[in-house]
Amino acid sequence: MKVRAVAAKAPSLKITNERIICDVGRLNSDLPSDVVSRYQRELSLLLKKTGAKDRYYRDRSKNETALAMVKQVIAAALRDAEMEKGEIDLLVFCGVGRGFLEPANAYFCAKAMSMECNCFDVSDACMSWVRALEISYHMLKNGAYRNILIVNAEFTVYEYGYPDIFRIRSPEQLAYTFPAYTIGEAASATVVSRSDDEWRFCFEANPELVSLCTIPLKGYKNFCEDDENLGLNGVNGFVSFGIELFDAAVEKMVDLSRSEIVDLEGPDIWFPHAAAADPCRRAAERLGIDRAKFYQEVFPPYGNIVSASIPMGMRMALDEGRLRRGDRVVLCPVSAGMVFSIVEFTF
Repeated sequence: MKVRAVAAKAPSLKITNERIICDVGRLNSDLPSDVVSRYQRELSLLLKKTGAKDRYYRDRSKNETALAMVKQVIAAALRDAEMEKGEIDLLVFCGVGRGFLEPANAYFCAKAMSMECNCFDVSDACMSWVRALEISYHMLKNGAYRNILIVNAEFTVYEYGYPDIFRIRSPEQLAYTFPAYTIGEAASATVVSRSDDEWRFCFEANPELVSLCTIPLKGYKNFCEDDENLGLNGVNGFVSFGIELFDAAVEKMVDLSRSEIVDLEGPDIWFPHAAAADPCRRAAERLGIDRAKFYQEVFPPYGNIVSASIPMGMRMALDEGRLRRGDRVVLCPVSAGMVFSIVEFTF
């Protein structure tokens, strides 16, 4: 499989850390000032510690929509791949952001682009784009398709918590709500085609940690065992125990990298899922890898853009000249579930 093109785009409304802190104050003006000030101080320290700076939301005053940005990235990816939309055999939509439970969101993307191709969705939290790559790889390899378009629309801020997530209900909520303040929005489109290039995928899941990061739907209690971590921010409210997640992520990613990659210094560039800067630094140090090989430039300007994180990183690295044809690439995302992955390929 060959990556023919990757495009990514964020919306236009820039949300700084200072804006987040101000919004917390504004939306909790009815609470005692000392409670709000303490929450703001702790939030500010956490934002600084994780390396967060900015993130982007859809600007509702400009009528920005997820679909409009999806159409833009699809057009950009097809242009970079030097392909016509009629050459796409399959459109795979992936990620957390979505407008429909039924039918597959991929059909709406195809309709908007006047494309006639097969469609389906893939869902596995922040691992969704990598899962879509794995499925595409095997479908291309067995000859089912020639060219596949992978699309995501990670637009979740207004749908899964904002502005309610900024309300202070208790001092303890920061432990499981803080990651929501780092979420940004973005869309990506990736074109992959049949080739003789070999890829290697390795996934390892730990379902025991499933309740550390969740967005529950209405009626969720019918679909899970009782767990005190679930539903803490209500239905459609994002809950994430960041410290526990990142500790597990570093431990498992170090172990998986050591067991799966024979020559740790061999890859030219590593792309982690950018949910914070510190875990990547810790993993690189423990593995003894040059930190410059870990592409960490997505999180500070864009925040956690969910499954669009790695394609955004690849687009940025291409533009900067840090990713070149012939480079040996490692994808090393960690996702809610929890699931850990190592993917190796030559770009």
